[in-house]
Amino acid sequence: MRHRYALGVLASLAVISCGNPAYRAAERGDSARLKTEIAGKHERGKLSNDEAACLARAVATRELVSAKDDTAATSRVRESRACAAELDDALEERMKKHDGAGAEAALARLEDGRLSEGDARDYLADPDDRWRAVGTRALHREDDRTRRQQAIVDPSPRVRRSAIRAAAEAKDAADLDLLYETARVDPEPLLRNEALRAMSQILRADSAKPRAAEHANRLRDLWTTGDDAIRQDVAVAWALSPVFENGGREALRVELASGKGPGALAAAGVILRTQPKDAELAGSASALVTRTIAEGSRRDRLLALSIARPTGPELDAMRKAAKEEDLDVRVPALARLLDSKPDHDAAMKDLETIAGQGVTTKAGPPTEDGRLREASARARLALAQAGDLRIQAWIEQDLAASEPNRRLGAASALAALGRPARAVMLLADPDASVRTRAACTMLVASRR
Repeated sequence: MRHRYALGVLASLAVISCGNPAYRAAERGDSARLKTEIAGKHERGKLSNDEAACLARAVATRELVSAKDDTAATSRVRESRACAAELDDALEERMKKHDGAGAEAALARLEDGRLSEGDARDYLADPDDRWRAVGTRALHREDDRTRRQQAIVDPSPRVRRSAIRAAAEAKDAADLDLLYETARVDPEPLLRNEALRAMSQILRADSAKPRAAEHANRLRDLWTTGDDAIRQDVAVAWALSPVFENGGREALRVELASGKGPGALAAAGVILRTQPKDAELAGSASALVTRTIAEGSRRDRLLALSIARPTGPELDAMRKAAKEEDLDVRVPALARLLDSKPDHDAAMKDLETIAGQGVTTKAGPPTEDGRLREASARARLALAQAGDLRIQAWIEQDLAASEPNRRLGAASALAALGRPARAVMLLADPDASVRTRAACTMLVASRR
């Protein structure tokens, strides 16, 4: 098979010999040989990030083009979505096969601007709905309205999703009524959220401004009947101009004053991000976040901690949460305190203590030890994101964990530290999913 290695994002790799034995083993999918070739250099700390990225690209390419069945190949395409730009040659090769994985590859290339809209539209009449979805995603031109609206109610959820995303790009106010109905009654919960997000995109366009008040009221109906996920997207839509000025502000004020749970917290978060100068709303949002950190359910407390600002009553609530015995709450509270200059050093020390716990604990069932390991891993990731190189050795111990998610979490933490090459042995992991996702982590890290 023909491969091209001239992607601009990897131009810095041109000085590296990609023809060495380790690279050839990666190209062949010979994990045992790859492991042998890189072990010595890795142990001495002599494998550079650029060399690791070069090997990662070869491994991910091999996984994409060599998966033997459609299900496995589709998984590999989805797992490599974040680094699709670096793997465009492999995705182009994979889409030559007219199956589900090929369609996923085509859609990824289209959304990244590497497959032309003209080529995508060739699939509009394809009998396979997976490929018809590729063509539908390109229906965002002015004269596509009728076909796009027909696709929004297509029997296939894949086609409906592509049509909804095309509508978000088209920003045609004529699609609003149909998207509202989709957000209200579509049998696929994820598509109801997609429709709401598309509505938010359209409502920001000049052509939709005359209908802003109408849709602010419609959003109230969706809030009343929707689940937590719908309410979170409704809150975002209310906060966007021109809906905010035409009923959205009042709706947010009411929900902040009387609400609780993820929907109300989403409203608080969007206010703190987008309308901090509105003293009444910002005060209500801050009060809700502070109250939830102190006395909400564990789920709601974690959401509130992610929203909270390290100042005023919210900061005081974080400090109290950071002293609790429940590590599921304590770790994220300490992680947020890293953003507070007066609390940074103490939070770092406490996180290091937690990060060191459970490192050598043997893998087992999800007992208290399992929860400790998870909290320890989250603490290490927070410290890695803060650039704490002192915990690198602990992170590397997780590369040998029995659980795939712990191994991949270690790769992410090492990338956050700027040391993605230290996870290079995962490119020879026995699990194809781990190999692909670790390779993608290294490729994304190579962009920095």
